Amino acid sequence: MSTGSNSTVSAAAVLAAKDQAIGVPRNIAYTHQLWWFVASFIGLIAVGQFLSWISSRLFAPSSREEKRDAELEGRRASRARRFSWSRLPIALVNHFRVLAFRNTVDVGQKYTYTYAEVCITVGYVIALFTWEFVNTTGLAGSTLTFGYWSGRAAALSVSQIPLITALGTKNSIFAYITGVSYDKLNFFHRMVARVVFILLWVHACSKIATIAPASYKEWYIRAALTAITAFTILMVVSYRSIRSRYYEFFFFTHFTMVLIFLIGGYYHAKQLSTFSTYIWPSFLIWGIDRFCRFLRLAYYNSYIFSAAPRPPTGIDASVELLSAQFVRLRFPRPSQLKWTPGQAAFLIMPSVSTIPFEAHPFTIASVDSRYRLRGKSISRIDSLATLTDPRDMRDAPESEELQFMINVREGFTKRLAQAAETGRRVKVFVDGPYGFSPSLSGDDTVVLVAGGSGISLVLSMFLGLVSDVQNGKSRCRRVVFIWSIRDPKQLDWISETMGKALELAPEQLDVSVRIFMTGRGRVPDRTPIMDGDDASASAYEMMPPAMEIRRPLLSFAAVQVDQGRPELSKLLKDEVLNTVGRISVTVCGGQTIAKSCRDALQIPFSQSLYGGPSVVLHVESFGYA
Repeated sequence: MSTGSNSTVSAAAVLAAKDQAIGVPRNIAYTHQLWWFVASFIGLIAVGQFLSWISSRLFAPSSREEKRDAELEGRRASRARRFSWSRLPIALVNHFRVLAFRNTVDVGQKYTYTYAEVCITVGYVIALFTWEFVNTTGLAGSTLTFGYWSGRAAALSVSQIPLITALGTKNSIFAYITGVSYDKLNFFHRMVARVVFILLWVHACSKIATIAPASYKEWYIRAALTAITAFTILMVVSYRSIRSRYYEFFFFTHFTMVLIFLIGGYYHAKQLSTFSTYIWPSFLIWGIDRFCRFLRLAYYNSYIFSAAPRPPTGIDASVELLSAQFVRLRFPRPSQLKWTPGQAAFLIMPSVSTIPFEAHPFTIASVDSRYRLRGKSISRIDSLATLTDPRDMRDAPESEELQFMINVREGFTKRLAQAAETGRRVKVFVDGPYGFSPSLSGDDTVVLVAGGSGISLVLSMFLGLVSDVQNGKSRCRRVVFIWSIRDPKQLDWISETMGKALELAPEQLDVSVRIFMTGRGRVPDRTPIMDGDDASASAYEMMPPAMEIRRPLLSFAAVQVDQGRPELSKLLKDEVLNTVGRISVTVCGGQTIAKSCRDALQIPFSQSLYGGPSVVLHVESFGYA
């Protein structure tokens, strides 16, 4: 009996050894296959991005005569559109955009995901767990053999750590390959991290249930337990409510826990397998990103590289409290800093932050001095607005200013608002620009929608678009500017800048500015233009610089102020109905505004076949995933 038992145990041990001999090469092969799967998907996105770029080149700006002919043709076509199979490619592209980016799945009241995000997430989870449990039948015939899926869970999860790191960096190579900005890649950074977290616990639980108690004295086992504990803490503090409300705490904890996890995971994997080669590249990726950011900081903030004298302790910035919810930050821009409308910058303010080198991203509200109207820089408006002496206004140089409109919440922004209340100036280090600006040069109609502080992105894009149209760099014929605000005083935020842009806007550009007041404040009365005729309106432009008087924003016929929330569905559908060619909608605001725009632009497939425009939607939504 004893001999039979020993032989059975011996046979089981032999089978287990053979299973392990088969399982280890499979683990290596499956991690390679998983990476080929991920790389193929990234390559597919890159090809799509390249084709989109080629398509945008085909919509190159035309001459003024061509624009005028296209406008007349568009008006005739909008009155009588006919069915045409030649428009099938546009209809298919529009339908794909609707399915992928405008249909959403709501999870509770806080989480909203597009079908594209859901499909990528589900596809990644299915792929990872398919490789996890495929071919797990042992030589003894038992399915889901422990020796196969336990070790494979660790191998697959560890292989994805470089991907998590690369997706979370600000200078991610994936952003340049796919054209997806770092902030949108951050969604996938969190998604992959959460899936890997589950797989690691699958591996950890299987080992905890089987290893002998004495094994916990081994240092590499303790390293593994420390690593997964750090990862668990990281997952907890990464929860949206904690991350958004206690950002400084999240920032410090995230850095510390990631470091502990990587070090512990590296030494555990190095002791038991060769998969530690997937961990050390994460240090390299993180180091390269930090080195690039350091070079940016040194280049843009050091007096060595600046054309103008600047102290090495940071740029002196003024902080203005616009309201209880918003702060305006402005400071002279580094002469070597160039950006396009819609891009963001990371700001470091040691005197405001809890952590000295804590960086916060904000959209740049001003425009680069490269964007000029009739020989003047639009940004000059902002610098003039800060001056009170007419002699200073007369001699003011062309714009060299960066401006940010910041929504006041808790933590950093609340302390910044307190600094504004005291009237003290702050030292700023700028790192940027980051992100990719939507290309509007090939659009016939552009609609810009903002809610609250979303005006930062939308206003800069409006200024850039007006400049491009006048300089022949855009074919746009109509721009609609929609802003939803609570307080009539918020109009003062953009009055100077918007008024100047409207004064200098080219005649061929049809501009409509719609301001919607959702609060209880009374809609301000429209300011008359002197005697109300065109001659008096042009008097503003005839004044010499020293006597220049700013024309009130509400005196422009293009500006309309309404009470209540905007009917985005009707507004957007009307613009789509009256546009021939290409229309783009850019929205920056809360989840409610973003969802309203997505719903309004769910264009029927047949509408494109009957001459409807190509519709593009760009969403920059507040909140955290």
